[in-house]
Amino acid sequence: MSSNPFMLNARQMLRATVFLGLLCIFPVSQTAFAQTATFSLTASAFYPTSIIPGSTATATLDLSVGTGTSGPVALSCTVSPAVTTGVAPSCLASPSSATPGATPSLTVATTAGADGTPAGSYTFTVTGTDSSGYTQTATLFLTIVDVQPNYTLTISTPLSPGTVTAGNGATASILVTPLAGYTGSVTLSCLSVTPVVTAPPICTFSPQPVVIVNGQGPPSTLTISTYGTTTEPVAKVWTPHIFYAFWLAVPGLALMGAGATSKRKGKTRRTLMGFFFLMALGSSLLLLPSCSSTNQVATSTLVTPKNTYTITLNGVDSSGVSPSNTNTALATVSLTVN
Repeated sequence: MSSNPFMLNARQMLRATVFLGLLCIFPVSQTAFAQTATFSLTASAFYPTSIIPGSTATATLDLSVGTGTSGPVALSCTVSPAVTTGVAPSCLASPSSATPGATPSLTVATTAGADGTPAGSYTFTVTGTDSSGYTQTATLFLTIVDVQPNYTLTISTPLSPGTVTAGNGATASILVTPLAGYTGSVTLSCLSVTPVVTAPPICTFSPQPVVIVNGQGPPSTLTISTYGTTTEPVAKVWTPHIFYAFWLAVPGLALMGAGATSKRKGKTRRTLMGFFFLMALGSSLLLLPSCSSTNQVATSTLVTPKNTYTITLNGVDSSGVSPSNTNTALATVSLTVN
């Protein structure tokens, strides 16, 4: 049975059509696969969150692997709003291209001077693009202030207890907050205690000083102590007993008697000498209490008077800079002694 030429041509055409279709589908699937190769891009907040012109701030970018696979991601940064006068802040990712799983850094630089970077709030947009054209963005914010770095001093935890008896104390927590990227070492003190009394409450701080590093410092514990009546032993004191000292005359009288009887018979003289020796020895024993010592007890009368005291705190760094809020909102605590 001979084959039908028409049917043979139809089969060949069907095969050709299927083959061509596969050729067309394959690149489409490759493109679709490439489009699913994703990554995620996030960013930490700038540190510090505010700076003065001429300073820099940094943040950390996080490139995480998503679904599929992707190659290196190119990183770029833009800033808004646009600056009409002065020099706009610049932002740069380092490295500028990184593989998902890496944590590049982002640095913002500003310019000091009259024609430098204007103060204001800026928005920084970081864009990551991989080789397939897939993109992700992250947005960060930074404030540029035209002031010098400083710090504030506040009471973060009130004084507790607020009322004590003389001789007892109370504690509070003090917080030193840096401004505009301030770093330094701040020594805390009690500036004043009112009312003024003979034995006022006294202050101690721990830690002292407070060291500001990386935009923060540890809280300092303020301890307010008061004076109370105390009874304490003091050194031994020699106390003479004058009455016993009169016995010193007895041995002397005995010796005089011995001299007066020196011309008598030997036997009588020996008897009297033995008697006088015994009297002298007894007199010496009686003298011992006159040289004794006793312990004395001293009582301190230095007591913090009953009153309500207002204690004003202050701080100063190694450059002599005081807290920026000392002229507007002094940090004070109140303690009642009853």
